[in-house]
Amino acid sequence: MAGLGLVAIRWLGSDEGLPNAELAALAVGLPYSALGVLAFLGGRRGRPALMATSSATLGLMCMVTAVTILLLPVAILLFARGVIGLGAGRQRYLGWEELCLSTVLPAAVLLAFGYLLLHEDPASWRPDEYTFHSTSDIVTVTESVLSLGAVTLALGVSLVWTGGARTRKRSSVTD
Repeated sequence: MAGLGLVAIRWLGSDEGLPNAELAALAVGLPYSALGVLAFLGGRRGRPALMATSSATLGLMCMVTAVTILLLPVAILLFARGVIGLGAGRQRYLGWEELCLSTVLPAAVLLAFGYLLLHEDPASWRPDEYTFHSTSDIVTVTESVLSLGAVTLALGVSLVWTGGARTRKRSSVTD
């Protein structure tokens, strides 16, 4: 929910006439929501390693602005729950694939978000011949699409990965 709130804050707070304002707002806010979904999936589907790595990544991303720092206690609580779950043996499957995907998926979201922060900003634009605007927070369509694509890919892989484990047929000793 906080990620969707960030989308609204970014979109409503952008300068009038800012090019690509809607897509840029989605590209900035959805990585927060994606990490929340990853942590939720990790907690609900017996993968505390995914919960711990997603919440640790969320904690890093929360330190960007004063608005997002409010999410830091949530990230810390989710991280603690993930670590406690790992210590209690709640991880259903623990192999190199699990550890790799639990690390790569949140890292992909972090890289997508980092790309938006560490890009070269165009300094100005003209919506018409009489108006001139200048800002340093322009996110181009290409940057937005790359970020949203990485977030979508991470969410899609995580849904297939965590959903596939629930539908596998398990054999018993009597079979």
